[in-house]
Amino acid sequence: MDQVEVTVTDSQYCRKCPSCRRQIRCDTLKELAEMFTAPDGQAFKSCQKCRDKRGRKNRTSAPMQPGFDLDECYETHEEFVEAVSSFLKHHDNHDYDASLPPLRIRASLSATFCIGNDVSIEACAQTTDRDLHKRAVMLLRSDIFDCSGYYFHLRHAHERHDGTKYSFGCPASVEHRPAVRDPSTVQRYTVQKEYFECHGTLQISFSQANASATVIYEHIGHTESRKFHMTDEVREYITSHKYLPPRQIYQNLMQMTSISEFEKIEAHILTKQQVYNFWISLTRGEWQRDAADDFKSAQLLVSELDGYELVEDLQEPGISLAFVTPCFTDHRKFNRTKMTEIFIDSTFGTNKHGFELYCVLAEYDLVSLPLSYLLLDTRGLQEDGKRGSRLTQWFMALRNAGLKPNFVHTDKDFAGMNLIVYTNVL
Repeated sequence: MDQVEVTVTDSQYCRKCPSCRRQIRCDTLKELAEMFTAPDGQAFKSCQKCRDKRGRKNRTSAPMQPGFDLDECYETHEEFVEAVSSFLKHHDNHDYDASLPPLRIRASLSATFCIGNDVSIEACAQTTDRDLHKRAVMLLRSDIFDCSGYYFHLRHAHERHDGTKYSFGCPASVEHRPAVRDPSTVQRYTVQKEYFECHGTLQISFSQANASATVIYEHIGHTESRKFHMTDEVREYITSHKYLPPRQIYQNLMQMTSISEFEKIEAHILTKQQVYNFWISLTRGEWQRDAADDFKSAQLLVSELDGYELVEDLQEPGISLAFVTPCFTDHRKFNRTKMTEIFIDSTFGTNKHGFELYCVLAEYDLVSLPLSYLLLDTRGLQEDGKRGSRLTQWFMALRNAGLKPNFVHTDKDFAGMNLIVYTNVL
């Protein structure tokens, strides 16, 4: 499919939307980030136009499959969360109307689907480990909470021939309303809880035969479930573990709900967004130097760190940012003549702007030392050799500073690079 370009005059910042395959251009990094972010701060892969178009299509078209308003298969966790969140955002305004039919969603999760970094659907489907099952379904239940605003209680687990099925119910459903108590026996009074005929159910089942899982959501919209009020215990835990990724902190908290210290505070209705918001408030001051300009902020941070130096020729806002580490600048501790063997590695999509990340490492006394890093994004440039020319500049800067290896190791991503990078530069 040919790419279609959406052009904004004099734009420098560009990112490709995988849904419409367009290059989305904006005048500032902030505007570009907003194109791929919901008002509540949730990040998406698809652009705002694609999400709006999908919402209009869902409102006007008939369900794809009989009986379900949304019925799709998902390969990744991000696609699942994005699709369900977008669908419910356009179909559920949280105003209860008993005359409306319940919204029904069926999501098929493939074997390649992973929740977080270590819980795969294939592993859950092929095992009888109930602890792994419960961990997966609780994380999926939390995803539904984040997407819909409704919290579902686990009611029971049913062992089937092909896999286990977990059933959840909406605690605000009239089916779960407690019996009326004798006023004379009431020792304290609390705010009256509201109940609805919402027919709210959530079912998560694993299929061993297909190495997959199915999530079925059925619910009539009403007032959102109350969000967890972050207590001192949870704040203290996040503060003491702030150097962990927020996703890992959230998963740890979910696993700790059975511990007496956290059991009474109902940490199970804590959302990922709450954890992230508090975590970012703790860590932002350690790395952010300019709230309005991410590129300038990164430059200032690198400049103030001992031993780190910016590579002057590769300081292009929105395109390239290169720097060297103390392993390269400290001549007394690290002798460059001994750095005869280097490794060049790369990875992609490292930050919210989609930059590529390149690294040069050296073998030094049987230890791998990172010498230099390059953040690069040439998608918005219309010039020949845009990536190769900047990589060449980077390598030449290192060579001119004294790096002259005898051996260069690269991964398969560099196989197509012009050999001049290795033969004439390093």
